Amino acid sequence: GLHDNWAESMVILLAPIYNADGNERVSLYNRPRQNGPYAGMGQRPNAQGLDLNRDHMKVKSPEARSFIRMMKEYDPYVLMDLHTTNGSQHAYHLTYSPPLNPNTEAGIDSFLREELLPAVTDQIRSTHGWEYYFYGNFPFRSGSEPGWYTFDHRPRFNNNYIGLRNRMAILSEAYAYATFRDRVMGTKYFVEEILEFSFKNTERIIALVDEADRTSIVGDELAVAAEPKRSDNKVSILMGRTINKKNPFSGELIRERIDFAEVQEMYEYGSFTATETSRVPSSYFFSQDTYGLTDYLDIHGVKYTELAATQTRMVEGFRIDSTKVAETPFQQINERKLYGTWIQEEREFEAGTIEIKMGQPLSRLAFYLLDPRSDDGLLNWAGLDRALNGALDGTGTYPIYRSVD
Repeated sequence: GLHDNWAESMVILLAPIYNADGNERVSLYNRPRQNGPYAGMGQRPNAQGLDLNRDHMKVKSPEARSFIRMMKEYDPYVLMDLHTTNGSQHAYHLTYSPPLNPNTEAGIDSFLREELLPAVTDQIRSTHGWEYYFYGNFPFRSGSEPGWYTFDHRPRFNNNYIGLRNRMAILSEAYAYATFRDRVMGTKYFVEEILEFSFKNTERIIALVDEADRTSIVGDELAVAAEPKRSDNKVSILMGRTINKKNPFSGELIRERIDFAEVQEMYEYGSFTATETSRVPSSYFFSQDTYGLTDYLDIHGVKYTELAATQTRMVEGFRIDSTKVAETPFQQINERKLYGTWIQEEREFEAGTIEIKMGQPLSRLAFYLLDPRSDDGLLNWAGLDRALNGALDGTGTYPIYRSVD
């Protein structure tokens, strides 16, 4: 009864436990340095051994397919993905992240980074005296420049995937070394303030999302690979400390946050910039018998049509020079990278050929799924291996063509 007014303009959907499989596999030795629950906690993978927060593009888990079905049927405008982080010792009770892919629509990105998240942070500081900030870690690799580094731009991650659907996504990471109670309360404060902000700005949020859906990206050069971007100036990061204590059940050492904060100035790597780009066409074309491709499009909700009659079109095909396959599997798949050149040609497409028109709201997602050089597309996840057949000998062509106009 504390927030009855929210129902005036919002419908709230709750999924308390996304990874039900992993949650049930409680062990004293999962995440052993985390500060509770002392009697054990679940594990990251589901029963298939898949990390669900790496599965939004390849969608190999029933959980990911169910989540995306929810996106298609309910189409929420704002989503929160609630986690507990491990890693660096800082002084924040919670860190957060908006979508990180550089192809995220600019209006949504700036609204989250410059308005919603700073306003929520200020309100929590004022009300509870706790500090929140953009997600980051100190560099783990020797030789890296000292700084505050966010994680990954690829849409295999939930918040980045939602951003490519033109929706507002917010990742929440409660601090692993805070007490279990403080993690729960810190997350609760965060969720409440985002919902309150969303309630007060409902019309603005709807307008921004609708504008993103209407904005055409045809002809734009968008990223197919990216790297972290350094901030122009140094920012103030709150460094924290922990003490070691014993888990009373396992005897293992755990870390517990102490009330300490020290400001250090450093560069922030909190966004990404393109290292490779590709042009967004007005349409993609592929044969009906391209193995499994329409199944992937249906899962994600990307719209397509069939040519009613044979057509001759000026298109570009991606001539394959070489391919590189990862030596070790990640999430049970050996990722693939393709090298080659776009070649313009006049090509006849038979009736029944699939056309994906890129004027649709999910065009950013469709682009990242379909471009042959995408670092998180269907080809990267071996989803088109059977469709490639023998086209990897340096003379073949990628089976999806793009319009020239």
